[in-house]
Amino acid sequence: MPSAIIVEDEVLAAERLRVLLEESGVVLLKVFHHAQPALDWLAVHEADIVFADIGLPEITGLELVERIKRVAKRQPEIIFTTAYEEHALRAFELAAVDYLLKPIKLTRLQTALERVSKKYQEKADDFTHFKVFSRDRMMEIPWQQARYLLAENKTVYLYTGDGISYDLPKTLLYWEELLGDKVIRVHRNALVFRHTLDCLIRMDDEEDESNATWCAKVLDVEKPLAVSRRQLAAIRRVLKDKT
Repeated sequence: MPSAIIVEDEVLAAERLRVLLEESGVVLLKVFHHAQPALDWLAVHEADIVFADIGLPEITGLELVERIKRVAKRQPEIIFTTAYEEHALRAFELAAVDYLLKPIKLTRLQTALERVSKKYQEKADDFTHFKVFSRDRMMEIPWQQARYLLAENKTVYLYTGDGISYDLPKTLLYWEELLGDKVIRVHRNALVFRHTLDCLIRMDDEEDESNATWCAKVLDVEKPLAVSRRQLAAIRRVLKDKT
């Protein structure tokens, strides 16, 4: 399920889009009516998609995207919204996924979301092996043998089903984007391969379930992995789909 923010100065237009995104199963993280707060937020947070109105008051949506490329913690996909068509060519030059005319229709929005999903899936489908060094030689590990990725002390480690770990280059965000639907984030520092996610384990006796502590049991891994409250609902959906 993708996450998104809206950058839209028209309150009614933002509300309409919010309702359509909810109907489409998109997790809406924030709504911004001005460009700068959106840029500040993207510098420290992550979203899969930015819905950007081209006619923002301070700067245009096109300028906003140029700045997002410079400051974003992780580059989101861009979908422009506007009442006019004349900026369409420039929008696609900036690698926008799509360009939605207001008033936005649900079917048209879902087509744009399918394009985003296809881009992520194409990246994931192309990936077959991790290339790692072990005893001074290069090894290729099929992704199906992996169990989870863990970021510790500025290094990402790949853990396989036999309990061996390997150093990986790049960041956890890089691997999350590359692997797409093959993985799910269980914590800010951990990605688990979906096919190895076994079950959730409650680690306390809290009466209030909203304050409960949970861990994820991973196939062939003895120690459960901590689960953040933010990811709990998504993990439950994955487990439900597997049953």
